[in-house]
Amino acid sequence: MEFPPKVVATVTSLDEAKEAISLGADIIEIRVDLLDEGPQPLVERIYKLNKPLIITVRPTWEGGAFKGSDRDRVKIFKALVPVADYIDVELRAPNVEELVALTGGTDALSIISYHDFEKMPSKKEMMDIVVQCHEKGDIAKLAVTPASLRDVLRLFEVTLKSKRPLCTIAMGEMGAHSRIVGPVYGSQFTYGYVRKPVAPGQIRVDKILEGLRLLGLR
Repeated sequence: MEFPPKVVATVTSLDEAKEAISLGADIIEIRVDLLDEGPQPLVERIYKLNKPLIITVRPTWEGGAFKGSDRDRVKIFKALVPVADYIDVELRAPNVEELVALTGGTDALSIISYHDFEKMPSKKEMMDIVVQCHEKGDIAKLAVTPASLRDVLRLFEVTLKSKRPLCTIAMGEMGAHSRIVGPVYGSQFTYGYVRKPVAPGQIRVDKILEGLRLLGLR
């Protein structure tokens, strides 16, 4: 492990972002697709809290709530990338290269993500997905749904093999512990909630930190 794992708090409001910081979050992920208001004013207010920001505009076809067009997403990312430390772009986005290119000339890094809310791909499939994510951007994020603890072990094996920055998550109740244990195997980010989970199996930020401290990772 090159550095202590970062705990990411997923938020949808300024108050949640402030609370996330009080709980100890290292990074704030703003789920633009879940906001009740136009994103730019809120993102700018959260930016002033001086925490690294991940900008995510998750489409409905990958478990999010954004129903706009690819062009709409380009406009949103283009407006927000100047204040972003990371942008999260789906591997399966038809214009993934265009979205990643928006980070050019900025300090922002790209997280290329892949989510499967129904099943756990084979070990080979997961390794191939990670390679594809790294071919497209800076950091790979793989979130899958295990049916057994053995499935979670296979995800940890994939995590161990990666030589480049990677975040892996086993979603759902069966994989909830991966959000604390995953960093032992090299997952460099782990995602938690502040007030209510926004993904299956999420754990509150402070509880993740407590677990990481018990494991000697913080």
